[in-house]
Amino acid sequence: MNSEIILQGLNPEQKKAVITTEGPLLVFAGAGSGKTRVITNRIAYLITEKSINPNNILAVTFTKKAAGEMQERVKGMLEELKQDKKGIPTIGTFHSIGAMILRQNADEVGLGNNFSIYDSDDSENIIKELLLEKDLDIKQYKPSAISYFISAAKNDLISPDQFPFHYGGFIEDIVTEIYPKYQKQLQSQNAVDFGDLLYLTVKLLDENEKVRTKYQEKYKYLLIDEYQDTNTVQYKFAKLISAKYKNICVVGDDDQGIYAWRGADIKNIQSFEKDFDHVTVIKLEQNYRSTKNVIKAAVGVIQQNYSRVDKVLWTDNADGDKISIYQAMDQEDEAEYVVNNIRLLQQQGINMRNMAVLYRTNYQSRTIEEALLKTGLPYKLVGGFRFYERKEIKDIISYLRFLSNIKDELSLDRIINTPSRKVGPKAVADLHSFAKEYDLTIGEFLLGAYTSMNQEFQGECPISLEVVEKITEKKDEWGKYLSVISLFGNLYYYAKGRELIDIVDTILEKTKYVEWFDDGSEEAVMKKENITELKNVASSYSSRYGEKSLELFLNEINIIEQEQEKNQDGSGNYVNLMTLHSSKGLEFDFVFMIGVEEGLLPHSRAFLEESELEEERRLCYVGITRAKRKLYITFAEKRLTREGFSSQLPSRFLGEIPQDICEYYSYN
Repeated sequence: MNSEIILQGLNPEQKKAVITTEGPLLVFAGAGSGKTRVITNRIAYLITEKSINPNNILAVTFTKKAAGEMQERVKGMLEELKQDKKGIPTIGTFHSIGAMILRQNADEVGLGNNFSIYDSDDSENIIKELLLEKDLDIKQYKPSAISYFISAAKNDLISPDQFPFHYGGFIEDIVTEIYPKYQKQLQSQNAVDFGDLLYLTVKLLDENEKVRTKYQEKYKYLLIDEYQDTNTVQYKFAKLISAKYKNICVVGDDDQGIYAWRGADIKNIQSFEKDFDHVTVIKLEQNYRSTKNVIKAAVGVIQQNYSRVDKVLWTDNADGDKISIYQAMDQEDEAEYVVNNIRLLQQQGINMRNMAVLYRTNYQSRTIEEALLKTGLPYKLVGGFRFYERKEIKDIISYLRFLSNIKDELSLDRIINTPSRKVGPKAVADLHSFAKEYDLTIGEFLLGAYTSMNQEFQGECPISLEVVEKITEKKDEWGKYLSVISLFGNLYYYAKGRELIDIVDTILEKTKYVEWFDDGSEEAVMKKENITELKNVASSYSSRYGEKSLELFLNEINIIEQEQEKNQDGSGNYVNLMTLHSSKGLEFDFVFMIGVEEGLLPHSRAFLEESELEEERRLCYVGITRAKRKLYITFAEKRLTREGFSSQLPSRFLGEIPQDICEYYSYN
């Protein structure tokens, strides 16, 4: 009876994946193939039909959200089968399982079981102290960059002693010295960092036979979701836990492996049959999500990859609409096309929560956001911040607001120590005291002090010369803040009568803002792309409005921010905006993929390596397979940069979609 309920509605391959309980099992689960249902039902089948104790089952996934959803589904299934009294298996993320094992065996790795888990800020603070101890300049050797290499080493199971044999270079040589000291510091503070949760766990399982046997006996059945996203340490964890009973089931899709930049190794799933003997391989190729035309487009693209396991996604769903491909004049025209189609869909009664706009890089959201705001359409950024709410953009705009209005203390408070220039709370309090003495804001005081030292600007100073002279008399008291005074005074007088793009360039140059955050990480790359987009906007305003460009830009920003506030209507009826990476695992009736051009998708960074180009193709495949009913693809003929418009080429991926299922449109 239970087996009938568990297997009801499953196709033959799904059933096989559920009932194949013994030995290594590799399940290739294509996009929209009912993977989650298979995983849930398989766990229920093990407990109810094979009488496996739930305590002997371990299910591992990547995110807390995914683990929570899996837990709820399994619990619901067992309740339906009236088997919930037996309990539910251990279900969690790799890192939560690692933390649990470490807590239970802390003494084996020289820790107390009440150890602290340090976040990235804590780790960087320790590294900063170690760098300062060695008299190293933390501006040149950024703690975040050192932390990045230590984290990468732990993901690759490389110890402090082994590090110099695997990594070499300018920063890496410093990491060689810092890494062992950093680990000793963590140990002395009875703490671990995020990377240690798996690094130390795997070391423990690998080196301690007693502990290893304990967990092999406990977790006789191991199930891992999204196996294509595993890195070296996660792969080793799976191998060690499953080594005795070999009852390991991995589920994933090499065609959706899009996280190499995070250390994921797609070869882990592609080589599974070589890692284990007598592997059962099941391919879930029937898609239940999308129309035939969407699936044909996805298959046409992904089949161009050489490094993939052969499989063909298919569906019994209707043909559906053709793929609409639009050649835009530029990014503004592209945004207008997307928004017009969203409005048409809305007029047909389609809820906006069933629509998504996908793009390769974060900065591409700006033109779409502004077009949606102008038409009053609400939107939600999934997995990110709105363009003008991103920290680096808010920082630069705060500089601009201060230069436009030196009384703007809110903006000055944000940037007075950004980038860090040792102006802590006490220094700010001192500056407040100095300013209050002359009935000035801090900004006015800074400008008055700068003018007192640079008398050629006295005629342009908005503060009375009498006050400037009084400030000069007490120079001995405020002299220690000369660097701050010099920076803001210099920027203020430079900005007068200048065009917006020149002011932005000067802010970045004088503050060394980009150098401050640029640690070579993926996050830093995205921040730089966002700043480049802001400079493109600044250049556009400068060419149109000249000396008035700063004033008009800030007015426009104020309007955008007010519109964004109104946008929060609480209805939940929003257009979804997100990167292609953020879209993985989601689905929408109507999907707009924008900027499908050479240099964007595929990204220009992927041009030199075939493996990176194939990952870009997988990213395109993921984007296409998010669409259930209709897919729109856009590319622009030219895009605005600060040097003017640059010509764009349509992405090679467009030519890989079967042309008979496409309908083309153009701005002209």
